[in-house]
Amino acid sequence: MNLHAALGTLLYALLVLWLSAGFADWLCHRATHIERTSGPRESSLHLLLIALVAAPVIAGLYLEITAPVLAFMLTCALAHQACSLWDTAYSQPRRHISPPEQMVHGFLDQLPLFALVIVALLHADALHEPRWEISARLQAPPFRTLILAAFAASALLILEEWQRGHRARG
Repeated sequence: MNLHAALGTLLYALLVLWLSAGFADWLCHRATHIERTSGPRESSLHLLLIALVAAPVIAGLYLEITAPVLAFMLTCALAHQACSLWDTAYSQPRRHISPPEQMVHGFLDQLPLFALVIVALLHADALHEPRWEISARLQAPPFRTLILAAFAASALLILEEWQRGHRARG
């Protein structure tokens, strides 16, 4: 697989799509007054969802991609899917989830899986000839600071939503 094309897809396509979908989801939550409907509990689930996406990304930014790191990434992706189902099951009876918001959720659910597939393809050797150690990366991947800043900005939006929910509950 072409390394530059794969990294470009991860950095410029999937990351931008994920950030855009996250912002669109936050706008949908504001439009449905999440603070007065499903409240801070739904926002807490959103914090868990972002943590389940951030954890494997941070692992990939700071650790060599080996079999245990890929297994961790897969575990986080599957847990993200389960948490997303939990989030929707909790929220649906409490507030309207419009078709556009449902489409946004589709992107938010699938993009981490697509990213995992690209990482696994880039590091197929970690699957074919697995090394079972965990070690720090010797060289920082490109745009590490930008990626971490994007996750921090996303987390701040969810924290703002969570805070609105707590204020509305009094």
